Amino acid sequence: MPDPVIKTIDVPCDQRTAFRIFTEDIDRWWPKDRHSVSGMEGRTAQAVRMEPRAGGAITEIGHDGTRHSWGSVRVWEPFARLSLAWHINRPAAQATRVDVDFAPLASGTRVTLRHHGWEAYGEDAQKVRDAYDAGWVSVFETAFAAACRAEAA
Repeated sequence: MPDPVIKTIDVPCDQRTAFRIFTEDIDRWWPKDRHSVSGMEGRTAQAVRMEPRAGGAITEIGHDGTRHSWGSVRVWEPFARLSLAWHINRPAAQATRVDVDFAPLASGTRVTLRHHGWEAYGEDAQKVRDAYDAGWVSVFETAFAAACRAEAA
């Protein structure tokens, strides 16, 4: 089975702020033009939302108003940890898992994203894992980190 995708960044805002930006402000920083169901069609999604609680839905409001389920919140531990069942364009039974940890640093927060459970993709597991490895660079390491830097400025 493919290894997890693991991305770690240090952001210049406190743990509480980094958690809020990742969850409550996801619509503000997520690259909806490229990393969305609408983006796969060359369009820009209207919104991305995460309900702030365990069991909460993660949804995209598509360019045409259609709601697309991206997953659900499995674990909600403000401001330390978040775990998501991640199944964009797939049935919930075929979800992978995205775990995000927020650890305080003297000068900000270390945020670690671990995406795993690739067996949900069967024969395509390695190909999908590699695509997410690249995708999390622009989504997490670039867009999320930029939102944290902007908040801290």
